[in-house]
Amino acid sequence: MFDENKEKEFLTMKFEFKSLSTYEEVATPNFMGGVNYHSLIQEFDSMAEAVKYVTDHHGYLITDNGKFAFEVRNISLIK
Repeated sequence: MFDENKEKEFLTMKFEFKSLSTYEEVATPNFMGGVNYHSLIQEFDSMAEAVKYVTDHHGYLITDNGKFAFEVRNISLIK
């Protein structure tokens, strides 16, 4: 028997949304030491859906604890 929910669950991918761009992430430790940056991990069916989610939220996401909102600068697929 085909279970649509199982099939959809299998097809989702995890994406990490970061407050630093790739360039900033690499360069920052060289001059600022241990920098805290915010990130979220969420599941979507595709990169296009992840980008649309950020666009629909005007480029900002709120951390899980609701205490910080950050501008998304980088989205990457987590393998």
